[in-house]
Amino acid sequence: MGVFNFFRRKQAVAEPIIEQDVLVNETNEEKPVNNIVTITYGTGKPIDLIYNFLKDDYESKGYDDALTNPDTSYKEMNKSMIKSSLEIKFKQVHRKYEDDLRTIDFHINSRKEAGLIELVKELETKKEILLQHVKELNTMEQDFINEAPYMMGMLFSYERGFLRGLAALSLEQIKSI
Repeated sequence: MGVFNFFRRKQAVAEPIIEQDVLVNETNEEKPVNNIVTITYGTGKPIDLIYNFLKDDYESKGYDDALTNPDTSYKEMNKSMIKSSLEIKFKQVHRKYEDDLRTIDFHINSRKEAGLIELVKELETKKEILLQHVKELNTMEQDFINEAPYMMGMLFSYERGFLRGLAALSLEQIKSI
């Protein structure tokens, strides 16, 4: 889905962690049993909840929903529920950032009074990162309200899946005629 390439560009990509299990036999030769490669995407911050929600597989969900109930009012209700779920996630993420910023402000003030300058600088840097995330979150939320295409991709995907499900139902019924 090309719509979500926008998000992939903005996400930080951590270095892969490669672990290797080793099996030692009687001759003390080490033989690799399997390789495990772990690659972490995202920031590890609350905004990742929004990114993950946007890149879920809504096409398959739409397809399955069409097979379950091919009524278009059911489709519209489910699209409305997807939008509502995203709105709730925006509220959750905003609340988390507000709490984190309040906590950081407390630590900045108390550590500043204690004269811990380096720690205060580090906390101010973390606060700046959180404020950048909040700014991006606000932009995304406004784009969602304005129905920017990259924010509506999940609904387009759901619609496509639902239509594919309807087509599959029709083809199956035609075969039995």
